[in-house]
This record gives sequence, structure tokens and C-alpha cells, in this order.
Amino acid sequence: MLHIDIHKAYTSKSRAVNIACKVDFSIGKTGAIYGKSGLGKTTILRILAGLENADEGEISWGDEVWFESEKRINLPINQRNIGLVFQDNNLFANMTVERNMTYASPSNQLTPETEKLIEITGIRPLLKNYPHELSRGQAQRVAIIRSLCQNPKLLLLDEPFSALDDDNIEDLMLAISDIQKATKVTVIIVSHRKDVLLAMSDEILILHENKASEFGSPKELLIKKF
Repeated sequence: MLHIDIHKAYTSKSRAVNIACKVDFSIGKTGAIYGKSGLGKTTILRILAGLENADEGEISWGDEVWFESEKRINLPINQRNIGLVFQDNNLFANMTVERNMTYASPSNQLTPETEKLIEITGIRPLLKNYPHELSRGQAQRVAIIRSLCQNPKLLLLDEPFSALDDDNIEDLMLAISDIQKATKVTVIIVSHRKDVLLAMSDEILILHENKASEFGSPKELLIKKF
């Protein structure tokens, strides 16, 4: 399991944010983090990836400790074996889709595993295109595949459905589902879309303001009114 028990306090846009997160995500499944804007969802992803530090607590993957404040353990991002896709996808604008992927690959070429994902997601016709020639949905699919070029065990997706229309959302949902089935990678998605998370996630962490977070089945938790 991915064990997270962290606390972090900070100020964002003149607003105090206090993250108190204790949860165990299952390995090999799709988890989700949901909550109102400004409660620290993206910050939790960044802490998991090692891009930010929690004030205190611990994070572990099975028996492997990534962060433990008391023992001053804090593995860098390159030792956590994580793929991370931000909302703006961060593709290299001066590289083709294919070069974006080969640049991220340890072998500097498309591996059989990457070729399989290219086929699954239907992006082969886009390999010679540049990022500015892609739709937002296509760019997200490319960014996700690029993040998997180093075979991470955990894939973190920060608002991947933001600014997509309904057709592109459905296409991306199917692509993520197919990728997860093909690679068995553990996926954690941050999204404000309750309908999408209800359809995609196996388990969900819901952050609340001024009260304890909840964790469990999306079908049980997402039907509640906040």
C-alpha cells in the first residue's frame, strides 16, 4: 500500500491552508483526491513526488520509506519512481511528440512498452506533430505516455480533465483506464469532477475545510452533499 500520514501548513493567496492527511491507497488501483479549490490537493501530489516537503509525518510504499520526518528520511524524486503529469502537461514545445517520449526514455528510443501504449491510446498519427498542433486532450494523452517512459510504479495526475469538453474527457478517461490495465501502474488522480472520479476511481480521499478528511468507496462518499 501507499501509506500517507502527513501534515503541512502554509499560506496560499493570503489564505491559511492546513493539510492533515492520513490514508492508505491500494497498490495497482486507481485512487483519487477530491475537494474544494485551495484545500491542498495539488500540494499533496507534490509532496508525494518529492517536489515539496511535509512539515511532519511519513510516506511509504510497501516497506520502502520515502519520507519520515522524525528520522529525517526524504528520498528525492528520482528515487521514488514516480510519473507526474501537471495540469498544463509541460510538453517540450520544440520537440515532436515522438522526441518528447524518446527524450524521457532511459534508452533514448521508443521501447516496446511505450509502443504498446501508443497503440492503445491511438496517438501514432501524432508522433511527428509538435505540441502546438495537438488538442488539449491529445496533449494530455501524450504527456501521460511520456511520464510512463521510465516505467514508474506510481502515476500522479493533477487535474487531467481541466478545460476539456465532454468528448475529450470521455476519450481521456478511456485512455487512462486502458493504460492502467496494460501497465498495472498505481494511479492517483486529482480532479474537481465528481462524475469522472465516480466512474474511474476505486477509492477516494475527500478533503474538507475545518473537518477531518474521508476515505473510502467513491460510490459511498461522492453522493454526499458538502
